[in-house]
Amino acid sequence: MTPCPVCLGADHMLLLERTRVPVLQNVLVPTPSQARAFPTGRLSIRACRTCGFVWNAAFDPARIDYSNDYNNSVQASETYLAHQNAMARRVLSQPGELHYLEIGCGEGEFIEHLDSTGRLTSATGFDPAFHGQRAFGPHITIHPEYFSAGSAAKIPAGMNIVCSRHTIEHVPDPRAFITDIAELVRARDLRLFLETPDVSWILENLAFEDFFYEHCSLFSPQSMRYLLAEFGLVCEVAAVYGDQYMWIEARTGTAGMAAEPDRRTADMSAACAFEEGIARTLGDWQDFIRRRAADGPVAVWGAASKGVTFALLMEGIDCAVDLNAAKQGGFMPVSAIPILAPEAAMERGVRTLIVMNPNYETEIRERVQQMGWDVLTVSLRRAGRPDADPAVGPDTPSDALPAGPQVGSAAAAS
Repeated sequence: MTPCPVCLGADHMLLLERTRVPVLQNVLVPTPSQARAFPTGRLSIRACRTCGFVWNAAFDPARIDYSNDYNNSVQASETYLAHQNAMARRVLSQPGELHYLEIGCGEGEFIEHLDSTGRLTSATGFDPAFHGQRAFGPHITIHPEYFSAGSAAKIPAGMNIVCSRHTIEHVPDPRAFITDIAELVRARDLRLFLETPDVSWILENLAFEDFFYEHCSLFSPQSMRYLLAEFGLVCEVAAVYGDQYMWIEARTGTAGMAAEPDRRTADMSAACAFEEGIARTLGDWQDFIRRRAADGPVAVWGAASKGVTFALLMEGIDCAVDLNAAKQGGFMPVSAIPILAPEAAMERGVRTLIVMNPNYETEIRERVQQMGWDVLTVSLRRAGRPDADPAVGPDTPSDALPAGPQVGSAAAAS
């Protein structure tokens, strides 16, 4: 069997398999025919019993191209901007001049925010998906390419911070990725910041929509500590973004603080529960969509990775709502479901909204209410029964909502 990409162990379990999934989720697809013909791949999601790492054993990096029409911006959301600002404050806690390197910088949104504080002395970024949509000053340079060992020659000598947000989950060989970064951190005695999804949250919350092709490498806190320790880095891991993400701060181990890989056997209880509960969860949501479709069109709010995956697994989704203006008027890959602005979905007569990310629930409810949109809004939050949630309106029948703990709240806007 293929060894675990993190600990190289051979003891792992199959979590799920899917065929014909789009190889990219966050793309701009202008026509239904192009959406239906979009390139696809296969998921074979495995979980390592030794370190807790989760990966797609069927991932083929040759099928990925981030250079054309890739757009995963969520800068239109105040909720996400608040999270981005909170992470920026962690980076800015570094005293003195800030010479910053970002690996996987996208369009440079995070660099732009750091620069707006006046603390950024210089910055260098690497990302093959960078299209130059932002104009930066001469103290900022972004290279539209992957970061590798050979990139060191392009990094200024005074660099003191390395950051990589939402990149390592796209990397099929995380050991090679961290090898290059750790070598730089150790050679220059830098601080390293990483942000990535926490697969523990995905498994514990039965978040079936969080498994998709782009995210071929998913870490638990234990597997992240294991990987960094393998390369001489000690780290602290904090849960952020409603516990969906991990924020990692790492540095070279020193005397009395040497890095040592965590060789305890991983707790697989969440993985086993996910494997057992996934069919029931999918069935509950499909039943809910069928019932609600009798009242009018059902839409997902969020045309990014979660929404693309959810719509592929469910029948009866009429459209997707997204605040990213670049996506509006386009179509989601493979399903060819249209992507609309909130106002267009309201005019279309959408009667049910399924919020893909519970972190945006409050923001979305407020917008819906301001619009005067008569629509049932249901979140994918999984804690508690929806009919026991105070956000549920008195006229919302409990049998109109998915049963069990998979959904946490629903409300009718008035």
